[in-house]
Amino acid sequence: MAYESGFGPDDECSIRHAQGSDNSADDFTPLVEHLGLWKSAHLESRSGRSSDTQTLPFFNLQNGNHGLIGAIGWTGNWMADFYKDKNAITMASGMKETHLLLHPGEKIRTPRIVLMSWTGGDWQESQNLWRRLLFAHYTPQDHGKPMLGPVAFGSWGSEPISDKLAYIQWIHDHKIPIDLYAVDAGWYGDSLGPDERHSPNPWWKNRGDWFPSKLYYPNGVKPLGDALKSDGIHFSLWVEPETAMPGLKIAKDHPDWFHQQPLHPWTKNPLLLADLGNPAARKGLTNMVSNFITDFGMTWYRQDFNQGPEEFWNATDTSDRVGMTEIGHIEGLYQMWDDLLARHPGLRIDNCASGGRRLDIEMMSRSFVVWRSDYGFADTLAEQEHTQDLAYWVPENMGFEAYTWGAESVAFGGPAPWTKAGPYTTPEHLYLMRLGYNTGYGIGLGADGPNNDAWVAWIKQAISEYREAQPYFYGDFYPLLSTSRDEQSWTAWQWNRPESKDGMIMLLRRPKSPFSLIEVRPQHLDPAATYDVEIRTTYERAPIREMKGSELAHLQIKLSDAQSSTLIFYRKR
Repeated sequence: MAYESGFGPDDECSIRHAQGSDNSADDFTPLVEHLGLWKSAHLESRSGRSSDTQTLPFFNLQNGNHGLIGAIGWTGNWMADFYKDKNAITMASGMKETHLLLHPGEKIRTPRIVLMSWTGGDWQESQNLWRRLLFAHYTPQDHGKPMLGPVAFGSWGSEPISDKLAYIQWIHDHKIPIDLYAVDAGWYGDSLGPDERHSPNPWWKNRGDWFPSKLYYPNGVKPLGDALKSDGIHFSLWVEPETAMPGLKIAKDHPDWFHQQPLHPWTKNPLLLADLGNPAARKGLTNMVSNFITDFGMTWYRQDFNQGPEEFWNATDTSDRVGMTEIGHIEGLYQMWDDLLARHPGLRIDNCASGGRRLDIEMMSRSFVVWRSDYGFADTLAEQEHTQDLAYWVPENMGFEAYTWGAESVAFGGPAPWTKAGPYTTPEHLYLMRLGYNTGYGIGLGADGPNNDAWVAWIKQAISEYREAQPYFYGDFYPLLSTSRDEQSWTAWQWNRPESKDGMIMLLRRPKSPFSLIEVRPQHLDPAATYDVEIRTTYERAPIREMKGSELAHLQIKLSDAQSSTLIFYRKR
């Protein structure tokens, strides 16, 4: 695909985009390329996953007071080239490498390109137009509106189902209002424990033995799905169908379904890649997952992909068919997901690939991002930046509160170092809970919960406030301070909903901030109008204040404690 746009020769030209995911605090960091006259810029993916490490497959090309936002809809390898001369900016984009012929009657698809032009000179406003486009047309819908993300909790797969059922019963008895329970890897084969640090036979060595562990699930997974269904809680199960270890059941039963490869660079073990371009393999793997959904009572399906497939594809292609193996795989992936969604109305798919390494508009249109980065939630400053940076490009994703999540998870080796003891209502506790608010929200029902009535009451308050705040995250987004991971700074975000004449502002005073007072300047307020404003520092509702828009547009907030927070709700009269 090539695109040309006229412009003034002296206009400043920039390409805004974002870093991909590499399990680091830098995931999704904003990047800017400046395009001078007779200059070019090049963006591309790495390793066969669309957002692995280098860049997300999105860009905002600004040229003077207008621009073009684009997305490359391809979950494999892609590229985009930009060139500026005296008459035009030329962009060419598509797959990173192809040299192929087609056989008689053969058809292929190539990357989808989504382009949105904008004018007015304000790139920040253009990103909100883009968010609106994504929410309306490129995210899963629920009765004609973008699906609300879940309030979710979960556990590792390699633990007895009896423990999980007891936990679910505890949730039921205490009426904790959770939407989704997610079981992660390790529920299958002979998996033992979380990883190689704690187990001689970890989860990744058992990929391909896709049957419930007799040790942990003696009666299968279905009793867990039944218990969750009876409580009205959705059930998600992790599967990685695109990979398998040699010699395990699925590879032995169906060797023709997989590409062979030598040693995996991470595990130093051989690994197989599913050949989704093979109709028999795609249908077989689709049927396998579909049967899990039916038999186990799954209402969500989490598909992970912990392998860069580029080497497999390159080793399989012939010189006159370069790119065909990749095309077959990506076409098969989309068909697999479309078939699962068609067979199971109401099913939700969670897109995970070593965290956020397959974030693109094709995957977004079919799925929600529960686990956006393997860097996770241990670094609370990075957690905030991941929320802000992804808001421009992939707004349907989940944040995680940093207080209890993982506190008793085997996967993290016991209580998390950031776990804070009661009484729970301190400014620090609220800060750690609120920093993960997003279109979805991960809650850890961890070490303090059992037999602690005060904790139960508090977590219910936390979820209640999040549900009140959640709809605002689908509004227009404005960072009121520059992006930063400086412990001495503040975070300030605004979500504005012009249609309903209201919005919300979140302020987070970080751990080492010496500043107790800050002035923020919310966007798109009517200075002459009157607003009802609630400034909430605890989970308790605060009195409504009457403020003029001109006052609210220069709002001063004082937070006495470092590592504290406030939410500000406003509505125009």
